Amino acid sequence: MISRRIGFALAGCLIALPATGGEEGVELSGKGELAATYLKLDDDGKEVIQGGEASDYWILGGSGALDLAWRALNLQADFSAEGTLDERSADDTFRHSFGGGLHIGWRDAELGSLGAFGSAGNLEINNANGDDPDTVVWGVGLEGQVFFEPSTLYLQAGYLDRESLSSGGDIDALKNAGFARAIGRYFCTDNCKLEAEVSYAQGKMDPDEDTVWILGWGIDFEYRPGGWPVSAFAGYTGARYDQDDDDDVLYEHRIGFGVRFYCGKATLKANDRSGVSLDLPRYLEWNGQIAGALE
Repeated sequence: MISRRIGFALAGCLIALPATGGEEGVELSGKGELAATYLKLDDDGKEVIQGGEASDYWILGGSGALDLAWRALNLQADFSAEGTLDERSADDTFRHSFGGGLHIGWRDAELGSLGAFGSAGNLEINNANGDDPDTVVWGVGLEGQVFFEPSTLYLQAGYLDRESLSSGGDIDALKNAGFARAIGRYFCTDNCKLEAEVSYAQGKMDPDEDTVWILGWGIDFEYRPGGWPVSAFAGYTGARYDQDDDDDVLYEHRIGFGVRFYCGKATLKANDRSGVSLDLPRYLEWNGQIAGALE
């Protein structure tokens, strides 16, 4: 099982490697990532985490992205995967996920960008009865960036859902949800970046369609030595899940670190303005806890 999850992570990184160049007028760039994350759950005394359910574990993840720019047109494809290294058969515990997305829009390296995106992914939750349905979740939305001299403001908003129960989906997963997300990036130098984000989502979960609110936040530091195609990063992301009908509250804390690989752009700032600068909402991570420990 561990070898399969490591394979998921490596696939996300390798997708970015072919991005080296293109025809005249077409610019290609790529990014890959390998990360290790420690995850801790806290139910604030609400007894959401019960019995043998896992409340902390390590996750190995990988991702990749390829960006194509032609004049003002910008296309970016993403892939990501992660899996827990915890082999305990704990009930309602996230096991693994993988997914991808496509962004399309207009971009000006001096001003910003405006476009739309679509994404889809698959996740699996461990259930004590041995029935572990692989569930397809998906999302669509609009996004835009504004470039300032030392910083970037990135906004997203859209809709998230899951496959129908008749198709074999997990009845506890998030459905019929709207979300909004704001990201700020500050470049101390061209190769030193600080990033912070806040996100919000509201949708339905469980057989009785309880309302769930999600408040997410995060901070990330990245440094790329000049002339190197590799950077190092460390960060923290968190979320608060509030299931109002059952008065359940769950806090998620993730501390992660790893390396990123770049092709096509010489600096982190250049990549932000004219390379791989878009990403996807944390819908796979959110569903890992909504269909897992929170349900």
